[in-house]
Amino acid sequence: MRQRSRVSQLVVRLVVLVPMVCLVAADDLAAQPRTTTVSIVGDQFHINGVPTYEGRTWTSGGESYRIEGLLMNSRMVQGTFDDLNPATRGQWAYPDTGAWDADRNTREFVEAMAGWRAHGLLAVTVNLQGGCPYGYCRTQPWENSAFAPDGSLRDPFMQRLARIADRADALGMVVILGYFYFGQDERLADEAAVARAVDSATTWVLDKGYTNVIVEINNECNVSYDHAILRCDRVHELITRAKGITRGGRSLLVSTSLGGNSVPPASIVKASDYVLLHGNGVKDPNRMVEMIRQVRALNVYTPKPIVNNEDDQPWRVPTQGWGDEGNNFAAAAKHYASWGFFDFRLEAENNEFNVGYQSIPVNWQISAPRKREFFDLLARITGSPGTPVVDVDWSREVGGMTVRVERVPEGMKVTRVEVLVDNAVRVSATQEPYAFTLDALPDGGHWVRARVVFHDGRAERFVEAPAARSPWWPYGGPARP
Repeated sequence: MRQRSRVSQLVVRLVVLVPMVCLVAADDLAAQPRTTTVSIVGDQFHINGVPTYEGRTWTSGGESYRIEGLLMNSRMVQGTFDDLNPATRGQWAYPDTGAWDADRNTREFVEAMAGWRAHGLLAVTVNLQGGCPYGYCRTQPWENSAFAPDGSLRDPFMQRLARIADRADALGMVVILGYFYFGQDERLADEAAVARAVDSATTWVLDKGYTNVIVEINNECNVSYDHAILRCDRVHELITRAKGITRGGRSLLVSTSLGGNSVPPASIVKASDYVLLHGNGVKDPNRMVEMIRQVRALNVYTPKPIVNNEDDQPWRVPTQGWGDEGNNFAAAAKHYASWGFFDFRLEAENNEFNVGYQSIPVNWQISAPRKREFFDLLARITGSPGTPVVDVDWSREVGGMTVRVERVPEGMKVTRVEVLVDNAVRVSATQEPYAFTLDALPDGGHWVRARVVFHDGRAERFVEAPAARSPWWPYGGPARP
């Protein structure tokens, strides 16, 4: 397992209380009016009774491909992340504050969602036991679980999930809610606790009235689970169990996933409302196509959506990339399967805060080249406008910077540009040129990011430039040559 050298001992000393473990109080479960309802009709996803990406076809290489009814998504499983283990909590410290903050993590997730949606992202996968903060792990000493050992729910985790699900509902987006993750499932006491956790989470979603949440029982059931009922040959029991829980005649859409380059067995395909695939390890896009065809060829398969919701190959395999062909994303879309982006920091990127969506701490903005490349291809495939691109040119002058705003989509209007220093707005401007001098900053390094606020015709949104440590002397070291 890869470990980081940056550990905040201060944070470790301060963590003396474990967040309250409880079943969520009945008063907190009152359903609010919802605006987004996901359903399945044949092999299509519908939102509010209309196929997703209604009428959309994507032309590539002279051929047209049907996109209507797909559910393009991204693996954002750490949206509710927290670490209840004081011995490991310090390694997730934000670079600008030196401390981990679970509420900040969820807040910044929610703030970024409108930007993702503008590029055509319709679903995010969030997991109640997260995912490996290093991408892939052999052991997981941290404790990131919304479930107590007996399978009851931990209220702080569920409150953070509610913030994400509420925002998704307002934006017309779907939450693919994973329940269990290998490396964390052993924190549940026994099989009865696993069953209780399924009941607790499913009931919570239904009682809150969410109609935009679908379920992934566990991530990669054929990898390494302690509890037998979470393994590939028995997890269909939990799929059936979750589907059987109803409120007012309503139940949830449920599935589960296997590891990359694996086709689920007949028992899972038959029990599932939609079929999940993972593209990790699928270096050749032709294999992605073969997996999709193998699912449809199963004698238990009836028309239902096929969704790849975890794939890191376009950015990890040099021969793939982010063109309109030659990668798993394009291959899946051309064979009528939804696709999901999986992004994390490589070992050499451990200190690059702007990189990766699964590595803690996360910059949830479109803050790194491969994030931008994914969202650009997503926008092309789905016919979505995207968002402005914002970046910073640092001046040799102490405290000097110019914010560049480019690629403003038609119909969007930039209303202002803000510069944030150490997470607080320091200066802003409403007209070009967006050139700023930041005076009277205390000595020492400062974290600076630029934000462009724009109106998309419906509401005011914002996107941010990558966060950076100021290069000015004496504030952040010698000025650039």
